[in-house]
Amino acid sequence: MRATLSQLPAGSPRDVVEAFLAMIRPVVEQSARGSGCAVAAVAMGAGAADGGLHEIAADAFTAWRRELAGKLTAGGMAADQASGLAATLVILLEGAHVLCRAAGDLEPFDQAAKAITSLVGDI
Repeated sequence: MRATLSQLPAGSPRDVVEAFLAMIRPVVEQSARGSGCAVAAVAMGAGAADGGLHEIAADAFTAWRRELAGKLTAGGMAADQASGLAATLVILLEGAHVLCRAAGDLEPFDQAAKAITSLVGDI
């Protein structure tokens, strides 16, 4: 995923968000059909004795947030805003996996994508 994120096009923060949403939509669609995020599965399924797995998952999510924040900062967003938006985008992705799987469709993702795109337009 990190390699894919690094290939997001440069541009305004809105451009980055729109490209991210377009990139993850097919992944979330697979979740709606029964698949899911392997990193989230590790994070949620590892027990207390599996601390190393939690660390691996945390490192992956941190790398994703950093990559997105870098793209957003390069697009002109202040570093603190970029960091917060990057975290929000990763949370949107992971939450979409769960909600879309439960719903069996992409409606929760599409609703969140529309909202975040609108909010970024105001930044």
